[in-house]
Amino acid sequence: MSEQTTPDQRRSFVEQHRDGRSYRRIAETAHVSPMCVRYWCRRLARGRPAKTAYRRRPGGILQSFHPSVRYVVLRLRLEHPCWGPHVIRVHLPQRPSLLGLHLPCAASIGYYLHQWPEFRRPLRPCPPAPQPNAATHVHEVWQIDYKMAIPTVDGKLINLVDLRDPVGAAIIGCFSHIAGEKDQRCRYLTWPQVRHDVRVCLARWGTLPDRIQTDNEAVFIGKPHSNFPSAFVLWMKGLGIDHVAIRPGCPTDNAEVERQHRTVYEYSLAGCTTPAAGLQLVLDQGLHDLNQEMPSQAQGCHGQPPLTAHPQLLQPRRPFSAEQELAHFDLALVDAYLATFTWLRKVGKKGQVNLGGRQEKYMVGKTYAGQQVVARFDPAGRQIVFSDRESKEIRRYPCRGLGISELTGLDTWPEDLGVQQPRLPLDFSPG
Repeated sequence: MSEQTTPDQRRSFVEQHRDGRSYRRIAETAHVSPMCVRYWCRRLARGRPAKTAYRRRPGGILQSFHPSVRYVVLRLRLEHPCWGPHVIRVHLPQRPSLLGLHLPCAASIGYYLHQWPEFRRPLRPCPPAPQPNAATHVHEVWQIDYKMAIPTVDGKLINLVDLRDPVGAAIIGCFSHIAGEKDQRCRYLTWPQVRHDVRVCLARWGTLPDRIQTDNEAVFIGKPHSNFPSAFVLWMKGLGIDHVAIRPGCPTDNAEVERQHRTVYEYSLAGCTTPAAGLQLVLDQGLHDLNQEMPSQAQGCHGQPPLTAHPQLLQPRRPFSAEQELAHFDLALVDAYLATFTWLRKVGKKGQVNLGGRQEKYMVGKTYAGQQVVARFDPAGRQIVFSDRESKEIRRYPCRGLGISELTGLDTWPEDLGVQQPRLPLDFSPG
């Protein structure tokens, strides 16, 4: 690396260039680059000095402001321990000593105060969520996830739903749902769509898994910040399937189905010229190929197709018949699960309490408006019981939206019409 040029050398560059010498000849003589010579010749031609003046900005937060600003910020915080950066920023222009001075924004004030531990807001310790137990047998756990707003050739957007068995490395199912048009907001996946996809997989493989594992999307677990179980969870519970949610912010807990998104997309959807309405046939063919024909690089397959490496995938863990879903569904399991919950709700201005959804509103009474009430489920009469904070019962209502037909989407067969005849079986074999 060449040494820095001196001011005398820089002035000599200009004189030599005026005498007709090129930048390159001057640079070769001075052992510098031609760009250096050109820079100083042009700089001096504009009347700027040959000596470089380096200015170092003061380091530290708020160091570019007047010292009085830093002093007032600290004094206001010490005098008012509960004031935050935004409140302090509002009071700064009101101080006579800061009139006419440039003042920092609230974010800069927050960074400045954050230097001292006594000014930091204490963090509430959050216990780490337990990692879901890993499966050891096929059809023990099915993982579900979906990807939104995948564009198609005909200008549509689809939501792609994937189900996977992590032990058998098999694609349990992949489904597409039209979710809107390009350049428009994509519609979210709905609960009936999820129920349809899972139901098709249960019938296709003829088995009930022990657990179904999802992320924490509202379509799976219900409304955020509400401990009322979703319809999906209750439907699973009625079929004897436990629902497991992965740890928030840890998509690696569902790593297998997350990787399946890419596998299905690259094999079936990338470069596909089929319109959105016909993509399900393309996905069904891809499921057959990836499960039965294509060698898998997944652990445990040893380069074989999943169904060849794991033939036990075709053996039901808990046999399930699509025609007899209502016989498999046990409402008593749902009631026992709901009985383990208590819900604390605030009564609205009109005396109503929202429990479980927009349509499930119960009238408690305007006398309790603005107060907290406790709700619980009574399995004996399938009623929602409301009590005050002193456990004094207020009212009872028959539960809403928790019947067999609401959870399964299937019409129950009236008892006075005798035994229901099963419909003709459908071909739900894998592939």
